[in-house]
Parts: sequence; C-alpha cells; structure tokens
Amino acid sequence: MQTLDDLRRNGAQKIKANSQDKGKLYVLVLMTLCASVFAIFLSFLNLLYTRQITRKPFPTLVQKVDGETMEIGFEDPTYRSPEVIQRFVSDTLYYLLTMTSYGVNDTEISSLDPSRRLADPVKINVGASTGEITQSAWLASENLEANFADEFRLKLSEMTPRDVFAGKEEVILKIDYLTKPEEVLDTNDRWTGLWSVDVVANLKVYRRNSGGEVKTIPFNKRVYVRPINTYPVTDVEQFGQLATALNQIALSGLQITEIKDLAVTDVF
Repeated sequence: MQTLDDLRRNGAQKIKANSQDKGKLYVLVLMTLCASVFAIFLSFLNLLYTRQITRKPFPTLVQKVDGETMEIGFEDPTYRSPEVIQRFVSDTLYYLLTMTSYGVNDTEISSLDPSRRLADPVKINVGASTGEITQSAWLASENLEANFADEFRLKLSEMTPRDVFAGKEEVILKIDYLTKPEEVLDTNDRWTGLWSVDVVANLKVYRRNSGGEVKTIPFNKRVYVRPINTYPVTDVEQFGQLATALNQIALSGLQITEIKDLAVTDVF
C-alpha cells in the first residue's frame, strides 16, 4: 500500500515527464518554424535573382566554338524570315529539277563530261505507276510533304529525258525571279500556316556535242511552303557533298506542300 510520500513522488515524476515531453514538443515546433522561415527566405532570394535576370538585356550575339559570332533572339517557333523561305524554295527547286546524273561527291553539274561516273537512277512506284528520277531529285524530294512528294516524283519521272541517265543530256533549272513570301490567309484573314512564293524560271536543255543549249522550257510556278519541327537528314558518308548541300537546305525547317502553275502576268 502506497504511502502519502510515494504518491507525492509519483506525481512529481509524472509532472516532470510531462514537462519534458512538452519541452521536446516546443523544440520540434520551433525547429519546424525555423525551417519554414528559412525556406521562405530562400524563395524570396530566388525571386529577387530571377527578377534581376529578366531585367538584364537579352544577348544579341553569341560566340560559337570556332570563334565566329552569330546573332540570336526570341522568335515564334513557326517564324521563318523571308530570306530563309526564298532560299529554301530556290535551292530545293534547283536540286529537284536540275536533271543530271549526279554521282557521289559531285558538287556541280557534269557539263556532260563522258568520263565522269554516273549515278544510277532511282526507281519509283506510285500505285500502279512506275518511273525513274535522278538521285539528286530523289534526295531533294524529302523536302516535300509526303503525299505531294509521291505525286511530284511521278510527274518528274515523266519529265526526265531517258538520255539524262546515260549522261548524254542535262536539264538545268535557271531561276530568274522569286517574289517575297506571302502569308496564305483563310476566309477570316487568319494565317493558315502556309506561305506562297511565285517563281519565274526556265528549264534549259543541253545535249552532248551540241555546242550549247538546245531548248528552253518555261517553268513558272507558285510554291506553297510551311514550317516544320523536324527535317530530313541525308547521309553524308553515302552521298558526299551533295548530301551536305541538301542538309543545309533542310536546316531551314520548311517543307513544300504544293506547286501550282503560274502565269507570269500574275507575278508582275
């Protein structure tokens, strides 16, 4: 049986234990509060740092590894400068329609040199129709929208003279004029995601031992292009400098969706 002193001692011990538990709780609450205040302080510092960065003028020049500088800036992902669009259209059409037997590592037309190595034609199959086009035209046609590419390759195979593949004849596209790109708008005057470029050009036909040009065929077209996020890459190891040129064109991030006939009077 507990005496009065025992009860007092037990009561004192319980009070002491409760006091210790409360003390630990206070310490825990204080540590949590300090951690919260510290986190808020860090967030405040981060906000100040971010505001300082946003107030700094954006750099317009960056230096590449080789020491060359280039101008940069923020643009809409779909934006392409008029110069880039014109160059893309001009270069793509040149490789599509300059019908010559380019071989690996050729950088210019062959001048109908009988000693040069010829590239094999590329066979195409579109539905029940078949044909052949030049190697450069096949590679450049990767810059066309997929469905339109099949249609264009078939037409191009019908246009390509058989003597081209034997190195006896060449057709060279000479562009005389390109208009500045215009946005194609819908009925509500909203941009459709396409630009149009009018092209005034000629296909010049040359034959070996003919002493020069033997025929000129007008090539006046309205070309429709759109921006794309990914672009085709041609194997440089397999196709040499021709691939390098085509890859440079593809870097524009553009794609031809349609080519329509155009009267010269529509341009001027």
